[in-house]
Amino acid sequence: MHDGISFEQLGKRAVVLCTEPFEVTAKNIAKIMGLASYPFLLVQHPIGSCTLPQLKARAEVAYQQALAILLEA
Repeated sequence: MHDGISFEQLGKRAVVLCTEPFEVTAKNIAKIMGLASYPFLLVQHPIGSCTLPQLKARAEVAYQQALAILLEA
């Protein structure tokens, strides 16, 4: 979250991916950094132990969220 917001503050678009258990932490970091409404991707946890089909399904969800965030700018 910190890196994504730092890029945004430098005028560079970024998309941050977060898994569900870390949603509250991500929101708190955004709030602390002065961008409480900073949009980020939220995907199902875990990622590291996913099978390839599970990972592809999560990537499709993340891709759609990323498009919405990037095109909103």
